[in-house]
Amino acid sequence: MHNDGMFRVLTTKQLCELDMPRQHVAEAVGCCLYKVRRGYFALKGRCDQEHHAVLAPFSSEPGTTFPKFHGDIRDEIERLRLQISTRRDTVLPGDVFSHVSAALLHGLDPVITGTRKVEVSRGTVTRNYPGMFVYSRKLEVSDVAEGFSYPITTLSRTLADIALDHSLEVSVPLISQAMRDRGVSTDEVRRYLRNGRRGLRRAQVALDLSGAVYEAPSESFCAVKFHRHGITGMVPQVDVRSAVGGLIGRNDFQHDTVPVIVEVHGVGKYYLHPDGPDEAAKQNHQRHMNLLNAGYQVFNLTFGDLFRPGSFTAIKNCIDSLMIKHQRQALAERVN
Repeated sequence: MHNDGMFRVLTTKQLCELDMPRQHVAEAVGCCLYKVRRGYFALKGRCDQEHHAVLAPFSSEPGTTFPKFHGDIRDEIERLRLQISTRRDTVLPGDVFSHVSAALLHGLDPVITGTRKVEVSRGTVTRNYPGMFVYSRKLEVSDVAEGFSYPITTLSRTLADIALDHSLEVSVPLISQAMRDRGVSTDEVRRYLRNGRRGLRRAQVALDLSGAVYEAPSESFCAVKFHRHGITGMVPQVDVRSAVGGLIGRNDFQHDTVPVIVEVHGVGKYYLHPDGPDEAAKQNHQRHMNLLNAGYQVFNLTFGDLFRPGSFTAIKNCIDSLMIKHQRQALAERVN
């Protein structure tokens, strides 16, 4: 048994040693146990069932955390965390957790994981197992982070690997968060991007799109979608002022030429507001009206809208239309 700082994991063998019959184990699954994979379980929480009493001491240990499921995309991330927690004692000597698995162990928060498998690197051939992907990588001692209970790649090496081997939707939010919260620089990541590496061009684009200026992962994810849909000129975190100089608000994105604003509304914008979600919604509505009155076209994107191509088609069509109008006006002014 071990407590890895994330979850309390028990194996079938260990449950048997606790004299917990199979029937009671089966009953506990769905109650206070979560079956992660064959032979491995994680405690879901405390319970007062008599048949599960042998588990109570483990759920009360200091530092024990329980999985949290929300019924949405965040559950994929939580399930991957659970998978990682069952692999620490089963990987081979010399294996190092890497890529998205390492990012989670470093405490980063992906928008999407891009994989349901635990990822490790080792100096042999690439292997693709049902629950684990092994990358053929030669790691230097300096590539392995110190101070963790898991062998994991350093943060900068982790980000470089993700940029090379995963989509922009996975890499850009993670790189941006590391820049914002951990002070990681572009150069620290770029030094791992050697010429000839597969995925090099994509990794370079990921670094170009990433930045500490994004205040939330959903914003950097939105920047990737702008890139995917050929939308250019969207500048993050721009203050908008009225004609008399009063601050209307800071926008998530504003176009550098035409009056188009894009706001990305995650749950946190409402539920982390100090005065509660109702007051947050009221303030957002007033701000939206102020922007409209100031002559801006405003697109409010929910988290779900980030996955709907139609949202970005509408933004691009609006920008293209206003750009044509802007160019005609500029031409008319030169003629006159």
